[in-house]
Amino acid sequence: MASATPLKDIDEQFLQCCICMEQLKEPKTLPCLHRYCQECLKKFAKKGAKKIQCVTCREQHTLPKDGIDGLKTDFNTKNIIEFIQLQDSVKVDPLRTCIHCKEKLKASAFCFRCNDFLCETCHEFHASSSMFKDHHPHIFSLSEAEASNLTVQKLSSLKEAPRCQAHSGKLSELCCTTCDNLPICMPCTYGEHKGHDLTEVTSLAKIQRELLRGKVADLMQYKEKAYQMQGEIGKTKEELDHNMKEDKLKRQEQLDAERERIQKGIRNAEEELEIKRAELEGEMRAKISKRKKDLENKMKKLREEYELVQEEERHEVDARFEKLREENKRGTERLQEELSVVNDEIVELLASLNTQEDGQARKVKKLSDHFEGIVKRLETVTTTVDCILSAGNDWADVQCIPDVCKAIDLLSEDVKKCSTGLGDLSAVEVRGLSQAVTIRRETGLSIDVESVIDIQNVTGWLGPSGITGNTDGSVALFGWATPHKERYLTIINMEGNLLQQKLISTTKPSISRKCSFLTQSQIAFVCDTDELGIYNMLDQSLKLVKGRDVITNWPPRQCVFSVTTDRANSTITVGCNNRNVYVFNNQLKHIKTIKLPACIKVATSTAMHEGSLLVCDLHSRKAFAVTVHGTASRVKYKFTKPTSGGGVWRPVSVCTDQNGYVYMVWWEDGCGSVLVQYSRDGGQIEKMRELMREEHENLKIHAMTSVQTNQGEKLLLVKSKQILVYALA
Repeated sequence: MASATPLKDIDEQFLQCCICMEQLKEPKTLPCLHRYCQECLKKFAKKGAKKIQCVTCREQHTLPKDGIDGLKTDFNTKNIIEFIQLQDSVKVDPLRTCIHCKEKLKASAFCFRCNDFLCETCHEFHASSSMFKDHHPHIFSLSEAEASNLTVQKLSSLKEAPRCQAHSGKLSELCCTTCDNLPICMPCTYGEHKGHDLTEVTSLAKIQRELLRGKVADLMQYKEKAYQMQGEIGKTKEELDHNMKEDKLKRQEQLDAERERIQKGIRNAEEELEIKRAELEGEMRAKISKRKKDLENKMKKLREEYELVQEEERHEVDARFEKLREENKRGTERLQEELSVVNDEIVELLASLNTQEDGQARKVKKLSDHFEGIVKRLETVTTTVDCILSAGNDWADVQCIPDVCKAIDLLSEDVKKCSTGLGDLSAVEVRGLSQAVTIRRETGLSIDVESVIDIQNVTGWLGPSGITGNTDGSVALFGWATPHKERYLTIINMEGNLLQQKLISTTKPSISRKCSFLTQSQIAFVCDTDELGIYNMLDQSLKLVKGRDVITNWPPRQCVFSVTTDRANSTITVGCNNRNVYVFNNQLKHIKTIKLPACIKVATSTAMHEGSLLVCDLHSRKAFAVTVHGTASRVKYKFTKPTSGGGVWRPVSVCTDQNGYVYMVWWEDGCGSVLVQYSRDGGQIEKMRELMREEHENLKIHAMTSVQTNQGEKLLLVKSKQILVYALA
């Protein structure tokens, strides 16, 4: 770093206000070290505002009590600007009124102590007379104004010490470190600043400069990393664009293949129908021919009988053919329906991919802007430090260097966090090809439990009340360790091995411990009476918000009861112990509030299903599918209750599989629990499995979910300290 910076090497943009794009006037410095005109900041900041955003790096800063006036003046920059203005004024009009002889002559020098011009004769007298001995260090010969080696340090030595703010007629002699290095005169040491820490300016400036050099040395360790991160962002964006393009091509190819397969099936069915028809026609002709031969000798007598038989056979053939045609029509309609489903899901998938691509582009743009701001701040710090260390202005340094050090500390922390933002770009989830375009098949439950996962040794808890399955075979459980005290969010694999575990402390007892995968690496959950959170499996970070803090008019006795997610739209839906349902985005920002129909009292368990919200209401003993568009929900259809045991059943938990089937667990005291598989539209019970008849609360099924594994999709049911695994075939 140079010991003295020539004025000619200072970039004009360094002295330019980024708001008015003119030379700085009364420059005020923000904590990020960017400078602006005092009046420009007043116009830019809203009246009465407590914070202001930097125009250059977009950092938010808290204003002092005095507002813009309370911001520190950049004395070094102000001195440079004043000198440049002095140079420009002499170039325009070299004739100036001398402060001594009062004659308008060519100016020879400028006395910064007198703050006025001197002619050549008065300059010599002023510089040699003992009467003006204290002015000698502050006299500047205008012949040096154009010198190429004129430095900031030379200019700083010409300026006198600042005036005391309390006694404007006196020069400052000391710095009060108690009052943020405020310049004061000697009388102040006996008055307002009596008992404060007072320091001689030269020694204090030396200490501050050494501190600044150390801070700058630490900051330079991150300089190269900051520039490298900009390059990595661009490279990552190119890779994402390339991967998105390849995924779209693969999905289009698979769609074309599925269309061709279905169309081929339709053609085969039509050909098979024609073959069957030909066979039936052949059978008919053979029978008629045989009968005709047998009746040839009795033709006259049996003609009427012959015609009747012929008519009967014709009706039979027509009926059988009509039956085959109806079967073929139903098969064709089913294949057309499957083709329509494939088309709809591909359109939905492509729309989801476009949405994710747009979101990814916004993230890249936001991250790029953030690093551009960091680089601008880094360049501003470097230029500011060069100027301060080159000037060697003790008074200005003790005022500016503490703020510069604070700015460097903040900048260093921001640079250390550079890699975190870049890592988020890889968190975008794209559904698998097979899941997105696989035609829905008939799905059924296995008769027996395929396997049992023992979770007692994994968690050591009393039991989970929330479970959610991922697309990679991992399972998240949410429950309590001791009654109503601590909650654990635990991730295991299908073998029951522990992958991760997060302790979530709580201050209020509640029964709400539900969770749902938002992405392949993020889990949304609810707990306490009004707490919503997201756990990130990648960095094991936890983000929590309270409903009453982010939603106005939160009812006093309202509690969260359930949570479900929509991966395609990156939204979280939270049900409560009333008709209110709240929708949040993946940053836990409240999007809207939905009012459930009056027939629903409590959203005990919820799940998203083909654009609808499935709701189990334990209180009213009913289950519904409702709309989620707008703020007023309506019932689309009601689920049929099970009839086993003849009791009054209550819906407890609901989930769906990848083929669109709905699964629901129902309770009834004295009758145990049953698992019901519903049709895709929820209107009919397709299969029902009796699970158990134990009446003890700990032996009932409390929650369930579906999960994708290498062996196909599975249905998981939580029973006390075990997970029952059913195969979906």
